[in-house]
Amino acid sequence: MESKQRTELEDMREEKERLQDLVKRQTVAITALERQLRAASSNNSALQRQHQQLMNDVMLHFSKPPLYFSLTGFSSNEQHFRDCAEAYKSGHNTSGVYHIYIGDMTEPTKVFCDMVTSGGGWTVFQRRANGTVNFQKGWKDYKLGFGDLSEEHWLGNEAVHLITSQAQYSLRVELKDWEENGAYALYDKFQLAGEKQQYRLLLGSYSGTAGKQSSLASNGTGFSTRDADNDKCVCKCALMMTGGWWFDACGLSNLNGIYYTVGHNIRKLNGIKWHHFRGPSYSLQSTSMMIRPADF
Repeated sequence: MESKQRTELEDMREEKERLQDLVKRQTVAITALERQLRAASSNNSALQRQHQQLMNDVMLHFSKPPLYFSLTGFSSNEQHFRDCAEAYKSGHNTSGVYHIYIGDMTEPTKVFCDMVTSGGGWTVFQRRANGTVNFQKGWKDYKLGFGDLSEEHWLGNEAVHLITSQAQYSLRVELKDWEENGAYALYDKFQLAGEKQQYRLLLGSYSGTAGKQSSLASNGTGFSTRDADNDKCVCKCALMMTGGWWFDACGLSNLNGIYYTVGHNIRKLNGIKWHHFRGPSYSLQSTSMMIRPADF
């Protein structure tokens, strides 16, 4: 019996040694695999960095510099135009943000060029689309401009005044309601007077699908904001109707009113309205105002 026990103990000792040896070999293998995994991860990170650098180099190589417009002609490396219409006629038919020089300004001004609507060549100075930009601004903001040129924005009354002083321009107003119905208003002459003249509106004849008659204020109407009351009403239209606009006696339109979403856009006198399109208390989904030379 004692001999049998010694034999079993010896077998157990040998089995223990075999297991210890197996564990040792497995530990060595695991350590080697961990080193390989760390090396692979390092190589993958390096490959990712190389790939990203390659993509950056490709984007840098193929990216186009901004276009610059000017009244002064062409420089050695840049094309210069005085507005989006001249850029379009020179072959630039992609809508987007461009740099232009206007009037006698020495610094460039960014504008959005619509190269698609009704033949293209339009310089956009107003756009509403989603309510992301607050249009409840004062005189200085409306003078200098605000917003995102690629989205909602007001280019600035001073810029529009300078552009429309270069030649005779026309105005196109694009409108869309919440039922996805579109309409437009076209004025064959459009100009803004200077700041001393309250950026007064000068308009030609009206045509289009946004009503049988114009909803824009009449000739000579000054621009009003909450801190600069130039309307013909004792009620101060910019405070009551909101935004900055050519209010006259509060008038038939205000594309810079409060942005109301669908379902909340009915019976809103202070919304984005164009009376002869959807009435005085319907706030529209989207609008844009754009100009180009009348002889385009």
